[in-house]
Amino acid sequence: MKKTIIARLSVQKESVEQFLIYAKKMVQESNLEEGCMTYRLYQEIGVATEFVFYEEYTNMDAVDVHNSSTHFNEFISLVSSQLTSEPVIEVF
Repeated sequence: MKKTIIARLSVQKESVEQFLIYAKKMVQESNLEEGCMTYRLYQEIGVATEFVFYEEYTNMDAVDVHNSSTHFNEFISLVSSQLTSEPVIEVF
């Protein structure tokens, strides 16, 4: 069954440029995953520090593969200190 994830991240103002470098790599590598249907990053209009990852996977197994991938874990490690709060993650 298809899974959709919406992850909202708030980034420190001084970290936005570096965050976008890491996020670009994350989007590129995630879209190459076999079970990934869509992996996109959106930036809030008028609020440069607010971002939304929109992700679609073929099933929960594909989500698990993504969450255990090297690029996902590296991204989390790199950006955790750049966030102003815990990400808000919804799975549908």
